[in-house]
Amino acid sequence: MFRILRRLRRDERGQAMVLGVVVMLVLAVTIMTSVGIGQGVYEKIKLQDAADAQAYSLAVKEARAYNFLAYTNRAMIVHYSAMLTVMSYVSHAVYLDRTIGVAAKYLQYIPGIGAVFMAVSTAIKTWKVTVETVSRLLIPVLTALNIALWLAQEAMLTGTLFDLYTTKGHGDVIAKTDPRADVTQDMDSGKSFTNSSLTALFGNPGDINYSNAKNLLHILDDGPLSSSPTMGLDPTGMLTRAKLVSANKLSDPNMAKYRLLMGNLANGVRRRWTAEGEGPILIGRRWEFNLCVVIGQLRIRKTADSQIKSFDETFENNRKDQLFASDDIRIEVRPTCFLFGWKDVFRLRFRAAADNRGGFHQEYGSNKTDDHHPWLGITPFVTSDTSFMNPKQNHFGYPCNLIVLGKDMGADRLGDKPVYELENLSQNAFMEGSGKGKYNNDKENAKEEIRESYLDMTWRYVGGKKDDYAKDFRARTGGMMAMAVGRAIYHRPGVWKEEPNFFNPLWTARLAPIQTHWDEEHLKWMVPAWEDSEWLLNGINY
Repeated sequence: MFRILRRLRRDERGQAMVLGVVVMLVLAVTIMTSVGIGQGVYEKIKLQDAADAQAYSLAVKEARAYNFLAYTNRAMIVHYSAMLTVMSYVSHAVYLDRTIGVAAKYLQYIPGIGAVFMAVSTAIKTWKVTVETVSRLLIPVLTALNIALWLAQEAMLTGTLFDLYTTKGHGDVIAKTDPRADVTQDMDSGKSFTNSSLTALFGNPGDINYSNAKNLLHILDDGPLSSSPTMGLDPTGMLTRAKLVSANKLSDPNMAKYRLLMGNLANGVRRRWTAEGEGPILIGRRWEFNLCVVIGQLRIRKTADSQIKSFDETFENNRKDQLFASDDIRIEVRPTCFLFGWKDVFRLRFRAAADNRGGFHQEYGSNKTDDHHPWLGITPFVTSDTSFMNPKQNHFGYPCNLIVLGKDMGADRLGDKPVYELENLSQNAFMEGSGKGKYNNDKENAKEEIRESYLDMTWRYVGGKKDDYAKDFRARTGGMMAMAVGRAIYHRPGVWKEEPNFFNPLWTARLAPIQTHWDEEHLKWMVPAWEDSEWLLNGINY
């Protein structure tokens, strides 16, 4: 019997089986844990991709809206330039009619060559009638087109505002990227332009969508200030700009800035012939004739000018904005040549203007005739007013939109059973107590049902301790959260210092860092460590 016991004691058969069972158990636990962690990481990546895609998509909409403003503003400038060109033709036609036309009228009676001068006189009168008729038709049409472009700008802003403020306007980017992604509660206002009053629509400043919409309008010249708590009843500034087509005063800075800006831009793109004139002697818009004899010198100068002018409201019964064009002749003489100063002998002015009082031809002295050039003046348009006060903190006036998404991972939100909990290990807790016991006696852990060596992947405790913040976090996010910021950037390649504006279509979309002062309050709630480390972030970035 002792011999059998000694043989059994020395027999090593069956050891591999015991070791295999232990190894297989550890391997199974490791694989299951890895699968759970890997699945969680995969879900997080998918959720982050959805947030990035949505933020970028909204930034693209913002950039497209700004580029649309740039294209329409450019179209308005082209229309003003066309109006100035037409008025230049009017003043030049009046000049030809009152000079060469008058001379041809009398020279047509010269035998032999009279027919030539008669044809010249007839051609000049026909040309004058043609350009006057075209100006009477074209200027109102171009003015109406500019008003239509302005209304299109307001429609674009309103549509983009809808996309930013309402979750329904976000489109299906999130669903296509991650079908299980959820828009968090503070981004889903549930309001829309069709079923809410204007005051109700913009009455929730605490919503992230509201903040995103306000950021879109913040860069507008008449948009909401960053310091104002709400966007107000006129968030795009449309009612303010609309004063340009009604009663307004040049002394009003809100009106003067629009009129002077657009007027200067339109004047800056004039052709040389329109702006200052050019051409051959007698029939051109600008030329000069000099005759020097022994006793003195004679000079005849023909000058021209065409521009948008803004006058004070007290000028000629409020002639504030004019499409002005002139062709002037000036005759000067001086004794001898190159020794004494010039003295005026005669001046003749041929001028045309279009304004809100009907326009005129100013032909001789102060006489004004032909009241047939109505023009409403500079029409409304959208311009920018980027902030360069503390530019790094204010991101040079660039708008940003913050996107916050959640995903239900079973964190006490829609069901009791966690999604990725290793249920058997969680219920049996067979490894409980295998640690050093450092945390087992902690009353706080016991109260929150957290036990050392509790091998599971439960989402029931996501967000930290079971306090009000953690409970609110799980209710809002469902256990997993992802954030992203999209931004519309103005960038001329190679020239970063150019101020953003709505006249060059150089806006593009970018993803930006999460740190943004516009949604600071939201970030402090979602990332509690944000406020604690704010001084460090400010020190590094600002």
